[in-house]
Amino acid sequence: MRKAYTLLVFFFGSLLCYGQAASDTVFYDLDSIAYTRHLEEVHIVQSSSKQFVQAKQGQLIVNMADINSMPKVLGTSDPIRYLQTLAGIQTNSESRTGLHIQGCDDYQTLISINNAPVFYPNHLLGLFSTFITSHFEKMVVEQAEHNGLMTNRIGGWVDLRTHHLQPPRFSVEGNIGLINSDVSLAIPCGNKSALWISARTSYVDVLYKKWLTMEDLNVGYHFMDFNLTYALHPTEKDEIVLTAFYSRDNGRVKEQSCDISLTWQNLATSLYWQRNWTGGHWRTTGSFSAFRNNVVVGTSLVNVNTDATFANAELHNQLYQELTDHIRLEASLDYVHCMTNAVDIHQTGLNMHLKKQPYIHTDEVSAGIDMRHSVKPWIDYRIGLHVSGYHSNRWFGGIDPRLSVHFYPAKGHEIALHIGTYSQYFHKAALLNGGLPTDFFLTANSDFKPERAHAINLRYSASLLNGKLVLQAEGFFKQIFDVVESTGNIFQLINKDLDYTQFLMTGKGRNYGCNIMLQKPRGIVTGYISYSLGWALRQLPDLDGSKRYIYSASHERRHDLKMVLNTRFAKRWEISAQFVLASGLPYTRAKQAYMLNNKMICEYDTYNGAHIPVYHRLDLSVSCDIINKNGHNLGINLSLYNVYCAKNAQFIIYRENLREVRGTSLSMILPSISIYGKF
Repeated sequence: MRKAYTLLVFFFGSLLCYGQAASDTVFYDLDSIAYTRHLEEVHIVQSSSKQFVQAKQGQLIVNMADINSMPKVLGTSDPIRYLQTLAGIQTNSESRTGLHIQGCDDYQTLISINNAPVFYPNHLLGLFSTFITSHFEKMVVEQAEHNGLMTNRIGGWVDLRTHHLQPPRFSVEGNIGLINSDVSLAIPCGNKSALWISARTSYVDVLYKKWLTMEDLNVGYHFMDFNLTYALHPTEKDEIVLTAFYSRDNGRVKEQSCDISLTWQNLATSLYWQRNWTGGHWRTTGSFSAFRNNVVVGTSLVNVNTDATFANAELHNQLYQELTDHIRLEASLDYVHCMTNAVDIHQTGLNMHLKKQPYIHTDEVSAGIDMRHSVKPWIDYRIGLHVSGYHSNRWFGGIDPRLSVHFYPAKGHEIALHIGTYSQYFHKAALLNGGLPTDFFLTANSDFKPERAHAINLRYSASLLNGKLVLQAEGFFKQIFDVVESTGNIFQLINKDLDYTQFLMTGKGRNYGCNIMLQKPRGIVTGYISYSLGWALRQLPDLDGSKRYIYSASHERRHDLKMVLNTRFAKRWEISAQFVLASGLPYTRAKQAYMLNNKMICEYDTYNGAHIPVYHRLDLSVSCDIINKNGHNLGINLSLYNVYCAKNAQFIIYRENLREVRGTSLSMILPSISIYGKF
C-alpha cells in the first residue's frame, strides 16, 4: 500500500515532466522507506496595452480579455495564475493555483462564480485552474478592505463575473493546445436574452497513452469543464442571470499488485435577479455548490476507499442605495445551509469495523450594513458591521465591525487605513499531502471552534509622471484564532485505526508583512514589478510538547518577487515574459526512521523548521495574429515555461541513511503551442 500511495504521488507529480509537492512534504525512496508528513471605487488592473486606472477601497477589477497576453502554461491562459503575479497574492508552489492573500491559507479566501463558491478549482494538481477564461467578463478581487457585506471568510474574495449583456452577434471563441482544448459560444436569443456555453476537455489518455504505459504500470488521467450562463432582461430595470459550472478529474495508476483511482469534482450553480432604480438596486441570489473527492487504493490484501463531500445551499439578498450625493448605503441578509461528510472511510483487509459517517448539517445566518460618507474632497470613510449566527452541535455567533478611512493629500495620491474583524465557520485539512486533491472540510463545532481574525491594513497609492507609472504599497497585520492544522498522513492514519481527528490540532496564527507593486501601463513596453515580504506564523499548543511553539505555516513564501513585461509590435506580434524569484517553502526535516512491531516509526526535527532552496523561473510567450480584422481573430501562440531549465526543488527525497536529495518537479523547459481564434 505504501508503494501504491507513492506511485500515485509520483504519477501526478511527474505527468508530462511536471509535478507538485506540498511545502511540508517529505518523500522517502521506495528502496528504503516511504513516508509523508506533513463597486463604486476600485483598482482596475489591466495588462499590457490597456491603461491602469487607479481608484479606491482595496478592490481589483481584472478584465478577463486581457489575461491572454500573459505567458501561458500548456497553451492555457489562466485567471488564477494571473492573480498570483500581483503583490499580496501568492501561491505555495509552481504547480498550485491556490490563492494565499496576505498570508492566509487558500481555503480562507472565497473563490466564486456569480457568488456561488467553488471549493477546489484545480486541474493537474494545480497546474492550472478549472476556469475557462473566455466564459467570464471580469474578476472582482477583494484583498484587505472588507466591507460590512463581505461573506464569512478571514482571507479575501475572488468573484468571477460572467457575461450578462446582450452580445451584438453570435460568436465562437476557442483554443486548441497540446493537453486540452476549449470552446465558448455566445448566442443571442432574441432582443432580451442571451446564452453563453463553454466547454473544455483534455486528451492525455488519447495522445500520451503510449508514454504513460510502462511494463506493468498503466497510468490514466482526464479532466473536463463545463459552463453555462443564461441572461434575461425582461424589462429595462430587471436582470435575471442563471449560471451553471461543473468540472471533473479522473486519475488512475494500475500495476500488478496495486490499483489506485482518484476522482474529484466541483459543481456551482447560481440564479440572481436584480431590480434597478435611480440611485440603487436590489439583488437576490440563490446558489448551490458542492465539492467531492474520492480515493480508492486496492491491493491483494487491503482495500481502502475514502470519500469526502462539502456542499452549500445559499441565499443572498443585497440592497444598494445612494441616499445623498455624499452618502451611500449597502445592506445584506444571507443564509447558508451546509452539508458535509468530512472523511468517510471504507476498508477491507485491515480487521477494522468502521461505522459509516453521517452527513453533518449546519446553518449560518448573517446580516451586514455598510455606509460610505464623502466628508470632503480630500477625505471619506466607510463604516460597516457584519453580524452572524451559526449552529452545528451548538450555537456560535460573531459581531465584526469594520472601518476604512481614505485620504487624498494630492491629485493621484491616496492613503487608506482599514481596521476590521472577521469570522469563518469551517476549516480545511488534508488526508494525504503531496499535492493530491484529498483535502477535506470540517464545519465548526464544540471541538473545532470558528476561526476569527483581527486585521489592520495601511495602503498608499500614487500615479507618477503623469500616469506613466503607478505605485502601490501596503503593510498589513492579521491575528488569527482557532486555526486547524493537520499533522498526520495516510500511514499514521492506518496505524491509528483510520481516525483522522487524532491528527487535527487547533492554535493561533499571525500574518504580517508588506507588498509593493510598480506598474508601467503605457508605451511600447508595459508591465509591472511586484514584491511581497510576509510572515505566516502558526502556534499549536500541543506540538512538540511546548505551549508556546511557533512555526512557519506550510504555505509561507517570505520573499516573493515577480516581474511581468509585455510588448506588442508590427500589429500582429505580441511578446510577454514573466520572472519569479521566491523563498523556499518550509518543511519538516526527518532525523531517523525505524520499524517497531511492523509499524514504521519516524522521528523529526523542528516542525517546518527547514526550508527548501530558493525558487526562480523565467517564462516567455509569443503570439502571432494570422487574422485580426472586423472582430475576427485567428492566431498561434508559443509559450516556454522554465526557459533556462532551472532545477527548482519542490520536495525532499530521502535515500539510504536518511540522506537528503532535492526532488525537482520540472528541471527542463516545458514548451506549448496553441491555436486561438474568435469568429
